[in-house]
Amino acid sequence: MSALAPRHRTILRTAAVCAAVTAAALGPVSGAFAAGSGKGGGPTLDDILRCTVSEKVYSVVPIEGAYVEIINRPMPKNGPMGPEAVLKDKDGNLLFGGVAYNRPVNEKAGLKLTNLESGRAQLWQRRPAGGVAFEHTHDFPALPKGCPVRWEAQDEGTYVRSVKLVDGSSIAKVYRMGPGQYRAEGFFDDGQSFGSIDATPAEPYVAGNLNGMITALSSKGEVASWFAKARPTGPHTETLADGKTVVQVAELGDQHYRAVLSDKDGRTLGTMEVEGEKKSSAAIKVGSLWAVLETDGGVTSYVGR
Repeated sequence: MSALAPRHRTILRTAAVCAAVTAAALGPVSGAFAAGSGKGGGPTLDDILRCTVSEKVYSVVPIEGAYVEIINRPMPKNGPMGPEAVLKDKDGNLLFGGVAYNRPVNEKAGLKLTNLESGRAQLWQRRPAGGVAFEHTHDFPALPKGCPVRWEAQDEGTYVRSVKLVDGSSIAKVYRMGPGQYRAEGFFDDGQSFGSIDATPAEPYVAGNLNGMITALSSKGEVASWFAKARPTGPHTETLADGKTVVQVAELGDQHYRAVLSDKDGRTLGTMEVEGEKKSSAAIKVGSLWAVLETDGGVTSYVGR
C-alpha cells in the first residue's frame, strides 16, 4: 500500500501494465498489494501483472491523435479491477473518462463494453453526437495462458484488528491466515478495498506501496505505515531512518537489485533482493527499523514505535 492520490486510485508502478484511470493503484516502481481484492485477499500483485494485457487502438472521436487504451485482466471477486478501456489524447492524457466492467457505458467518451464474462471483452465506439449508434470496433487481447477469466477469493482467515494508516483515513484490517501467516488488507475511508499483502514463514516481511504510502507487515502480524521520502535509486550506499544502519544497494540486472544492511561496525544485519515482476518489492525488519527495497534500487525505511 502506499500514499493516496486525491481520490484517484491509479496504478503508478513503473511499467505496470498500463495504469488505468479507474483501477485500484499500486505505488511507484514497486508494490505488493493485490489490488482490488475483497475481504480476505485475492490475487497477488504478480498474479495481476502476469494476467494483464493491453493494446492501443484507434478512436473514432474526431480529435487528432486520439486513441483508446484497452486493458484486459480477469474479472475481480471484489473491487474495481477487471477489463476496461480509456480514451486518451495523443499525449496520453485522459479524454472524457473510460469504461470498465462496473461501468460498461460512457456516453460522453463514446465507449461501451460488452461480452465481459467471456474473458475477451468487446469494445464498441461511437462519435460523441446524439443519435449515432455504437459500433463494435475491437475485441480485447486474449488473457495470457493460465490466467482465469474471474479471480476467486482466498481463505478469509481470522480477523485480528484494524490499524489506522499514516494518511489518517485509510485502515489496514489484519487477518491471521495460519501459523506465522498474516494478511493485511487496505481500505479507503469509503470502505473500498485497495488490496492486500501476505506475510508467511517463507517471506516474513512484506510491504505494499500506494502512491508513496508504504504499509509493511510481518509474519507476527506487526503493521507499520509511513510516507516514502525522495531517495537515491540504482546502485548506492545510504544511511537509513534510524541514523545508524547502512544499506548498500548493488545492481544485478535490469530491475534486479540486492540490498545489504549493516551496522556501524560493518556487521551484516540482513539482505533484501528484488527482480522485476518476479519479485517487485522486498522488506525487512531489524529491531524497530523497517526497510523496503523496490525495483528502481530505492530503499525506504521507517523506525516503528
